[in-house]
Amino acid sequence: SVSFYTKNAFPDTYKNGAFVGQHGSWNRANISGYKVIFVPFKDGKPSGPTQDFLTGFIANANEAEVYGRPVDVVVLHDGSLLVSDDGSNTVWQITAK
Repeated sequence: SVSFYTKNAFPDTYKNGAFVGQHGSWNRANISGYKVIFVPFKDGKPSGPTQDFLTGFIANANEAEVYGRPVDVVVLHDGSLLVSDDGSNTVWQITAK
């Protein structure tokens, strides 16, 4: 899923960019995804390379073992993010310090 960030809780570099949940591959020799990435935007268009935002879901890449599979990213009114994870049946709330 894709959620555009228009709040102010995170640093300005995230303003108007997109958070993307990457559910992860299951049918590849080398697993990929299993993270949330950030895509910076400027003037309504992607303006730079993607950045890893929330990682750590891969337990053992060689054995295709994972802790979870992020699915949906939602921006809350307070500027924090909710990330649903159907691998661990968890909803994570991400806040800035």
